[in-house]
Amino acid sequence: MKTTRTTLRKTVLAALIADLALMAGAHAQTATEVDPSATVVVSGIRASLSSSLTTKRLQDGVVDAVSAEDAGKFPDTNIAESLQRVTGVQIQRNNGEGRYISVRGLGPEFNNVLVNGRTMTSDTGGREFSFDLLSSDLISKALVYKTSQAFLPEGGIGSTVDIQTARPLSGKVGHSSVVNVSGAYDSNSEKKTPNISGMYSFANEARTFGVTASLSYTDRASKQNKAITDAWNLRDVSMINGDLNSKGLTMADVTTKKLYIPQSFGYQQENERRKRLVGNLTVQYNPTPDWKLTADALYSHLDQRNDVIAFSDWNNPVQLGVKYNGNNQITSFLRPGSIFYANNPAIAGPGTLLGEANSNDMIVKGGDRLSTTRAFGLNSKWKLSPDWKLEGDVSTSRTTSGSPDMWVVAGMVPKNGDVLTFNGTPGLTFGDGIADPTAVRAHAVSNGDIRNHDKLNEGRLNLSWAQDWGYFKGLDTGMAYSQRSVDRTEWKNDAWNAFSGYHLALPSSLFTVTPIDNFMGNGVQMPNAYLSFNPYSYMNYLNQPSILAQSNDPALYLNTTKYPNGPMAIDYTLPSMWGVKEKVASIFVDSKWEGEGWSANAGVRAVRVKSSSIGISRVLLSATKSPNDTTYILNYGPSTVNTVDNSYNSVLPSANIKFDLTSDMLLRLAASKTETRPTLSQMGVDNWYGGRYGDVQTGGGNPYLKPMKSNNYDLSWEWYLSKTNYVSAAVFQKNVRDFLETRLVDMKIPQYDEVVHDSRVRNGQKGKIKGVEIAGQYAFDTAVPWLRGFGVTANYTYVDASATREDNSTPACGYPGLSPQSYNGSVFYENSKFQARVSYNWRNHFSIDCGGGSTQPRNRAAYGQTDASLRYNLSPTLSLYADVINLSNQRTHEYALNESQFLTLEDVGRRVSIGLRAAF
Repeated sequence: MKTTRTTLRKTVLAALIADLALMAGAHAQTATEVDPSATVVVSGIRASLSSSLTTKRLQDGVVDAVSAEDAGKFPDTNIAESLQRVTGVQIQRNNGEGRYISVRGLGPEFNNVLVNGRTMTSDTGGREFSFDLLSSDLISKALVYKTSQAFLPEGGIGSTVDIQTARPLSGKVGHSSVVNVSGAYDSNSEKKTPNISGMYSFANEARTFGVTASLSYTDRASKQNKAITDAWNLRDVSMINGDLNSKGLTMADVTTKKLYIPQSFGYQQENERRKRLVGNLTVQYNPTPDWKLTADALYSHLDQRNDVIAFSDWNNPVQLGVKYNGNNQITSFLRPGSIFYANNPAIAGPGTLLGEANSNDMIVKGGDRLSTTRAFGLNSKWKLSPDWKLEGDVSTSRTTSGSPDMWVVAGMVPKNGDVLTFNGTPGLTFGDGIADPTAVRAHAVSNGDIRNHDKLNEGRLNLSWAQDWGYFKGLDTGMAYSQRSVDRTEWKNDAWNAFSGYHLALPSSLFTVTPIDNFMGNGVQMPNAYLSFNPYSYMNYLNQPSILAQSNDPALYLNTTKYPNGPMAIDYTLPSMWGVKEKVASIFVDSKWEGEGWSANAGVRAVRVKSSSIGISRVLLSATKSPNDTTYILNYGPSTVNTVDNSYNSVLPSANIKFDLTSDMLLRLAASKTETRPTLSQMGVDNWYGGRYGDVQTGGGNPYLKPMKSNNYDLSWEWYLSKTNYVSAAVFQKNVRDFLETRLVDMKIPQYDEVVHDSRVRNGQKGKIKGVEIAGQYAFDTAVPWLRGFGVTANYTYVDASATREDNSTPACGYPGLSPQSYNGSVFYENSKFQARVSYNWRNHFSIDCGGGSTQPRNRAAYGQTDASLRYNLSPTLSLYADVINLSNQRTHEYALNESQFLTLEDVGRRVSIGLRAAF
């Protein structure tokens, strides 16, 4: 198998090199055969590619760029969708829309994302940047720095991405405006929604004053269908030897074996409405030729509403008619219902092997995302003399976000058993109908409210000295300081176990029969309807005193002193809160060098970080086993406050050298030391408790985390065939240590009489990440006359990683977020009237997390997506366009240890936008 994979990788690599070589050869052979008077206007797609290539060529380090085709005309409606076409960049999608990026195999938290050179706050509670908070209409260029330089803010082991908004004094003189109006259609929801954006820009004739303002409104109605297994666990499974019609079975008919068993299986439907408003204002003023002032303001508001309901089988480690394969992995079993219980009292019923009734659950999950970001910045540049330049920049950014934390469960206790199969695509045949509103019973309820706040103030002062002393060409130096505070506050009800166990029948008026799409395909039989319900109506019903008297602990849950508004209501008097304050001071110096045919920089950045983590949480007093199921009733005491301080220093050297091999060929070498500080959400002082008998779980933050560090080495070869065409190849290696990942530690705590599995982010892993990147783009404008107007872009990335944990083990899951291979390509055609582009992006499997304890890793399977766009210029100022996202209607698939351990299949459908763009 290893030989086959190696051969495949070499074949793909060789094919790409051959294609790029043929392009270059065609250029060399036909450049003199074309009529020299034939010209192609460089606009649209070509203008974007040419601008990006010029940016790449002029940089000191290894940098890639994506540029807008024109004002308010970025190549894609989502910035992340454009960045995925940069070599080595992969994206993670949220309901079919690009949200996060990974670069060279390192996930979103390891990539430092800036806007106009400034750090932006996030709605995630961490450092990872959500690209779906911004509109691409306000972006002029996005640069991806793959090698470090001393002037770049520290934090990006993977890369530093700088998103640049439009600048009025860099555009046209006078007044100009752009308006985009479009309608979007989602194939799953079958709904049409409006989108509109506009940009206004003015620059006076002297280019001493300019203003640019943009506003974008996006509305999207989508539906996601999912098949879900929560997890695969390696557990002792009690196998009852019989079938659903068996009677009088005893413990003699039960055998026990350690097997891989799915925790649950079912289907989920998620209806989403996402509305986003983004505004940007930039004012530039040049009082004198030697002084420029730039002020920026940015506003983003996202209102994402999700109605999420799942219906599924929870799988206890006691099942009937279990079958498994040679890998000790369950392939099918029968899930007994109440008839089987009645027929087999020796093994089914209270106090016996099958003590907890099986159920068919309906689960409403909280999924709303409400986020607002405000950012302001002021930049001043002075030319103090021909040799000295000074730049000062101050900025502030604020993000507030909120979401419900809801997990509300109702269920049915089926009479007949269910049949589950897990040999390839999973199957679930319900023994009873799941759309009967008269058969529903109460179960677990978790209702909460989460608020996140992220505040950042930062400033920097840079001084440049240009000199010409032989090879020495000058120095750049500067200092920066930032203060950032992130906090998360959660309020919850305290009634998870109030009605767990399905002993309370519910009125049918709470439930509605709802159809579901048959999205699984491949002949998989799915129910055509299920029951949906309003979680607030459900909780209000359970909150009645007469109903609470039937709860698992009436004396507790009817206590109005403890629950003045009932146990289903959120208790806003007892918050659980964590917060992290971080102060970062840095200073850098970078030297410039140049000789005949070469140039270089070498510098160092020194960083001092101080952090303070604070947590407010309720003390867990005791954990008592619930009488009706296998969970614990948790009894909390008053809140306590904990504070932990941490600090560390870092010295980060870097060097880049560029050789001009020929007039159009470059070779770059780079070496650096970089670091990524822990995500702020990982550093909180907080704890949570969950799990069941035999599998108690805890987790929370870790304020003692250290930054992950990496020594990096890069080599890049670039051949610029023209202003638009090029080929390049690069190799890189990152030696990492103190890698941050979720690790599990078993421990004992006094509230439980069994081992507790504590899972939280910890330092410890070290290893190597090394890879190869190959890229090229070619417009056939002068090379092949009959292909004039056509062009191609393509790139391929291979990353190999090895990891060693503290116990010298190397789990199969590898580095979370790292795909060993990825590639993408685009074919485009463009003339003065018409543009067309088809793009395909592919990445193979990657690990999401490594699991822990009995839980197996979570991996995402290889995924490829085709997108297409069309433009037709009705006039020089008016154009009609259409974009299709996920043209081939691909679905994402997740699995555990191997692809037969199914976890998730997600169907997001296609998204089509048709619009009109006017520039005047």
